[in-house]
Amino acid sequence: MSKYWIYFKYRLVFFLFLLIPLSYIHAQGDAKKKIIKLISYNVYWGMKQDSTKDKSKFAEWIRKQDPDILALQEMNGFTAGIYEFAPEGANPKNLRKLAESYGHPYCVIVREPSTDGSVTFPVAITSKYPIVNVHRVLDNNIHGYIEAEIEGYHFIVTHFHPFSSEKRGYEVDQILATIQSKPSNDKWLFMGDLNSVSPLDKSAYKDNKLRNFIREDRKKRPYNLNLGKDNELDYTIQQKILDFGFIDALRLFHPEFEATAPTKLFYDQSKSPVRYDYLYVSGNMKKDLIKCDVIKDEFTDLYSDHYPVVLYFNN
Repeated sequence: MSKYWIYFKYRLVFFLFLLIPLSYIHAQGDAKKKIIKLISYNVYWGMKQDSTKDKSKFAEWIRKQDPDILALQEMNGFTAGIYEFAPEGANPKNLRKLAESYGHPYCVIVREPSTDGSVTFPVAITSKYPIVNVHRVLDNNIHGYIEAEIEGYHFIVTHFHPFSSEKRGYEVDQILATIQSKPSNDKWLFMGDLNSVSPLDKSAYKDNKLRNFIREDRKKRPYNLNLGKDNELDYTIQQKILDFGFIDALRLFHPEFEATAPTKLFYDQSKSPVRYDYLYVSGNMKKDLIKCDVIKDEFTDLYSDHYPVVLYFNN
């Protein structure tokens, strides 16, 4: 055997030896990838329509959906449930108990029920994974918002002002300024009932049914200031989010208009189809997105005035 053949053989063995650990590492990396399922849902007055004990009907629906993370709006009457026993005479709805019943050991609510009995429409988030670096923001926000991290992603869960376009402008500016103050490579998910229309949906509102409904509603409810200064639909709130670089996940996967209200229950802000529920992601997440849909089924038809939005993405 020539010395050249021996040299070649040893080089080949050495090369194959290098390939084995590299392929193993690659396989291990793929194994660590997982798909995260996120649902954002305005549940209407603390899931008022579910009169079962401990909201068992709602919990059953969530178990079937099996989201990894659940963002909730209008969690009226819910307490964080951090104490084992409620004060004597109190009958709060326990968020922790509810979350644990559908497999989420971690939960955050933006505030406890008001002691004076006023309705505050708090937002909340529950998760299979630890929720860390939590900030509950109530200043300058009618319903508040939660900023938190889960699995390395940054979340904003909010519910914008339902009757003032001007105040929604303040709310969105505050959230975008918060995001702007953080590292530019962070991955963000920004969601909730934003009570405003998107310029991406302009063609769906060209019949002016929504605009006319709001104009008529203002005669009964003078505090309904949902139109812009020109007495037309105000697209500026959603335009700010888009201009910031966020991706409208539902629109990305559904180029045609997808309404999130009204359901078969009712909706007091429009009789025609409208999209007020959004799930935005930062631009650096676009390649991670798998699909986004509005969930319409026998439960969501009747248990809230909004339909939930679901997003699947690769971690």
